[in-house]
Amino acid sequence: MRIKSSQIFTPKVVYVLLLCAVFALAIADHMMSPVLQDIGAPSDLGNACAPCGAPCKSS
Repeated sequence: MRIKSSQIFTPKVVYVLLLCAVFALAIADHMMSPVLQDIGAPSDLGNACAPCGAPCKSS
């Protein structure tokens, strides 16, 4: 008994496969984003002396 390809690739199966592929691509794109590397680093310290952003003591 041979299974026809029309029985395997029903519209429902194709839709689920495409949906899984789109989610996989979205997750892969999100995980490779370089934005997450600088999440804890302050971008503009201004007049700060300490890495936490504390202002300098004026003497």
